[in-house]
Amino acid sequence: ILDTETGESLPHNQAGEICIRGPEIMKGYINDPESTAATIDEEGWLHTGDVGYIDDDEEIFIVDRVKEIIKYKGFQ
Repeated sequence: ILDTETGESLPHNQAGEICIRGPEIMKGYINDPESTAATIDEEGWLHTGDVGYIDDDEEIFIVDRVKEIIKYKGFQ
């Protein structure tokens, strides 16, 4: 969970952007390196655009979105 303004890691129970990394995430957007760079950082973390927090029981809660845009089949 990262602070949306500074990019710093946040402790439990503080809301920030949820980022994930692992072999199960996408490698990038096909033929779109700019979107890939905006979504996956140089360390391989995918920035989900979801705002949430991890509680003391290690459970993840999603509470908001970084951007209020939802795309469906290319439409906003």
